[in-house]
Amino acid sequence: MKWIWKNGKWIVIAAVIISSFTLGFHNASIYAPNHGFDGSGHVYYIQYVAKHWTIPPPTEWETHQPPLYYIIGAAVMTIFGTFRSAHYINIFVLWMIIGMVGLGLRKVFKDKIQVLLGMFSLAALPMLNIFPAMITNELLSTLFIISAAIASLYLLHTKNKKQVILYSLWLGVSLILGIWTKISIITILPTVGVVFLIFFLRNRAKHPLILIIGFTTLILFIAAALPIFLRGAQTKGPSNVTNTIASIKATRTPDFYFRLDWIWKVDMYNTQYYSMLGAAWNSFFSDGHNVITPFIKFHKKAFILWSLGFILLPLSLYGLVRLWKRNKDTAIIVNIIGASMLGMYVLYNLGNHYSAARLTYEMAIVIPYAFGIAGAAHNKRMKIFLFILLSIQFIILLSFFWILSWWHVTK
Repeated sequence: MKWIWKNGKWIVIAAVIISSFTLGFHNASIYAPNHGFDGSGHVYYIQYVAKHWTIPPPTEWETHQPPLYYIIGAAVMTIFGTFRSAHYINIFVLWMIIGMVGLGLRKVFKDKIQVLLGMFSLAALPMLNIFPAMITNELLSTLFIISAAIASLYLLHTKNKKQVILYSLWLGVSLILGIWTKISIITILPTVGVVFLIFFLRNRAKHPLILIIGFTTLILFIAAALPIFLRGAQTKGPSNVTNTIASIKATRTPDFYFRLDWIWKVDMYNTQYYSMLGAAWNSFFSDGHNVITPFIKFHKKAFILWSLGFILLPLSLYGLVRLWKRNKDTAIIVNIIGASMLGMYVLYNLGNHYSAARLTYEMAIVIPYAFGIAGAAHNKRMKIFLFILLSIQFIILLSFFWILSWWHVTK
């Protein structure tokens, strides 16, 4: 008993990781490849690369996408000799995302329990756990967006020239790999720009090095992005970004941005069609798009996950307020990330884009969420309270997202 009490932290960490991987491997082994968000198009892309070892023309469904994820998928498929192996990629990417956010948390919070709770909040977040079983580039794109954000955070806290160069290199590689995964990486550029501006204002005496690194990073990113955008220009129709920008108009009624009637309706599945707040809650905390769980009007487990969001999100916002009081530079960066992601979400809704109802392209919003949860865990009581809430969320998530053989996504 003493050993269990002494090593309780490590037992919990091991249990969470093992449970998460077990869920991921089970779901990936039973999930039909063509399901998910545009599953057939992603499958075709990987199979084409594996067969021809060249990138397909950007004229078919999803083939306008940058190639990095599909090259990785094709390599995994070739090594293991089965297409099913490509399903397991995102299980590992999920934990790379959690680990990357953990690096950022460790830089800011010296209390290890706060760091671990911030990471646990992502392991227990339904929005992230929708994706690991799918064939999709969304999680890998999120990884590089988050990597660029955390590299920017480290750059803000540099103490010498060597660190400036090292973290700038980390940032540059993240941006380049990101643009070669999905153009969603552009959502982090406002954050990167603000970091370089703050860094420049702080270190005017060393501005030549800062300016050189900043412009070099920008030029390398543009050089890497150019062939991606030129490739996208060859599509039969406009790309996602150009389509969204071109279609921006007031297609939503004003009450879309503040309607709350989905709360007392207990509407967990349809609010994305009439409320921005409801759509964000559903995409962020549960699977309201029928990509994993069977679509039913009301589900007890979904209701618990949905209800926990009403507690955890305010606690996260409370933690961000505390972060602002204690570390304004970090809070500025984290809040800019959140504002950029929400801004992109509103942009897609203005254009009434087909993906507007989900936070797929704005998943880096998990950074301020995790930092807020960590910031809220500032004393023993709050740590225990958050651990209990997140444990309930994680356990229900494991049960709710455990795919059964009769579900539609297995066929």
